[in-house]
Amino acid sequence: MKSVSLLFYNQLLSTFASTFGTFCISWIVYGETGSKFAMGGLWLVSIAGQLLIQFLAGPYIDRFQRTTMMKTSEWIRCSAYFLLWMIIFSGNAEVEFLYFSAFITSIVVYDPAAAALIPKLVKDEELVKVNAKISGGVQLMRFISLPAAGLIVTAVDYKDALLSISIMFFISFTMIQKINEPFIRKTKKNTWTGQFKEGFTIYRNHWILLVLGGFISVASFGVYASQTMYIPYIAEIIGGSAFEYGLFAASFPLGYILGSYAAAKIRVPKQSLYIVMTSALFIGGCTYLALGVTKILWAAILIEIIAGAVMPFWNIYSTTLYQRLVPDSVLGQILSVRFLLTKAAAPLGILYGTFCASQIGISALFLSVGLLICIVSGAGAVILKVFRRRLAVQAAD
Repeated sequence: MKSVSLLFYNQLLSTFASTFGTFCISWIVYGETGSKFAMGGLWLVSIAGQLLIQFLAGPYIDRFQRTTMMKTSEWIRCSAYFLLWMIIFSGNAEVEFLYFSAFITSIVVYDPAAAALIPKLVKDEELVKVNAKISGGVQLMRFISLPAAGLIVTAVDYKDALLSISIMFFISFTMIQKINEPFIRKTKKNTWTGQFKEGFTIYRNHWILLVLGGFISVASFGVYASQTMYIPYIAEIIGGSAFEYGLFAASFPLGYILGSYAAAKIRVPKQSLYIVMTSALFIGGCTYLALGVTKILWAAILIEIIAGAVMPFWNIYSTTLYQRLVPDSVLGQILSVRFLLTKAAAPLGILYGTFCASQIGISALFLSVGLLICIVSGAGAVILKVFRRRLAVQAAD
């Protein structure tokens, strides 16, 4: 259990550093440009890097130790933030360097590697509890880091913040070396195409994973369309500062912590598992509709808390399903394929969010996003209810 604890605390530190870093780069870009298009471009660059690395490296994840992939990811981010600090310290705070840093820090596979490591460290019956603990802890760090980042960026020079982020990633890299990863037989060497096809074979055998991936892909379109405009939303619609943006951004993780605690305590509803998951997405869509009509900070914070509270019932159960249905020897690459399925629509979402917010308005953007998610998840709930018996058998296996 020592390795499980190390993995837990490592993910907390890595999440804190990653969230802090994303906040800093985003706020600097918006402060330098004041442009919605610049914010959309920043998100687009980041998502493009994530999709590229998952597409190219995903099929090879299981050829290496999961801890090796995690260490490589942390070293890349440590180096990127240190390089950005040196560039800004020298007086060259060009937006292009910020975009480049956002791209470099996005080409990592820490998350799928860490998720694939969990089944090697814990028993099957402990997966939901451990996933809930880690998921809740990760959101706790986001809850803490966002207002902390807002305070630090407001109170001190952001150059010091960038250096501290680099140091945190270095500490995370050091911690991973102490995680004792059990040895498993390596998968046979295969071509990139062969590895990728092998991953999709799992989806053919367990089609529910592909169906759920399709639902969340559409939801991801809406999520990224709206998240791209969160800073302009707080700055222009709410009229808030960097600290108030931090409070708003931290409210979702706060709700997520509460939801994760509930998900860990409540018995897994095998007979209605998929209905619970799609219902969580539907409620999340309703919260976007609510954001589209409010201009009061405390109301927006409450709405985000509700959104966070329901999402663990999607994320935790979804991750646990993958860990139970997919063989360990290919789990890393399957989680990478899932990442591609869930993020494939993100670039389109960012482009839509940027265009819609600039041409029609941020409130109209949130309303359209909420309507889209509600329609898709509602239809998904109906479809899955029709096939409830067949799906219940898969969930129980």
